[in-house]
Amino acid sequence: MISVGGVGVLFEGELDDGFEDGFRTTFARRYLPDVLRGDARPNVIIERFKGEKFRVFSSLYDVNSKDYYKLESAVPQAYKNEAPVFFLLQATARAGARKGRIFITDSVSVINENGKAVLFVGYPHTGKSTISALALSEGLPLLSTENTVVDVRDGRIFVIGGTDVLVYDPKIEEIYGIKVEYQDTTRSGYRIVDISSSERRIALRRGVEIEKIIVLHAAFGGGDASFSPVRGRKIKKTLWYFSTSLLKGMDYYEPAPLYMPMSDEINSNLNRLLDLAVESYSGAMFEAFGNHRDVFRRTLLFY
Repeated sequence: MISVGGVGVLFEGELDDGFEDGFRTTFARRYLPDVLRGDARPNVIIERFKGEKFRVFSSLYDVNSKDYYKLESAVPQAYKNEAPVFFLLQATARAGARKGRIFITDSVSVINENGKAVLFVGYPHTGKSTISALALSEGLPLLSTENTVVDVRDGRIFVIGGTDVLVYDPKIEEIYGIKVEYQDTTRSGYRIVDISSSERRIALRRGVEIEKIIVLHAAFGGGDASFSPVRGRKIKKTLWYFSTSLLKGMDYYEPAPLYMPMSDEINSNLNRLLDLAVESYSGAMFEAFGNHRDVFRRTLLFY
């Protein structure tokens, strides 16, 4: 059994080829938040059958607060069989939302100089990995690198989990004159940083309050940073996209993502998050434009 983002996953069936271990690789951890060996009650139960192609041929939802799947698949592997990883991301995002643990996609979070978190969300190629690399070069701790897990408490939103593998383009170091320690590279030459640590786990166990939410539109050729406040309905619309994308299978996998129903409990937890965001972050959520370095400095270093 493993835990993904605080969601217990129990594998059953044909597992003697290392199928479960495929979800603890560096590739899998790039997308699956906080993959740990689990010993809690399972929220997702997956019966696996060996096969060359990936397919989910049975799904059953919300049975005694558990979701059940039957699937056929080879062992998860980068470049060869990636679909099981994105399926599990979708399945655990759904089970997490039922528990009030909301998976925010296309997001990174950084602890600022005040000891609180800044959550950056943005579509692909808007600067999230670059902001993360800049943070590491300045010694600021990263909490999440691709997908972030949040919950609601005491009228604020807290980061409680996230992916712990950063992949970034090495040209960032040349353009901005920085140095980041990395452990490995991808086939394409992108650099890989493992941010897991005991300090990070302790911080996430407590939860780190989000002070600001930044919607990134950064670019290497951008000028000085400028910020546009996000208020009211636009907060809901923006966060709805990033908090429901995984549930809807926006991280595409073959042959096609499942349709996973949104239960009343899930909708209630999502709306609780969105209502709180409107109430508490109308003066603390901004769209950010300009070059990455200036956006980074003005959101994380200067107050």
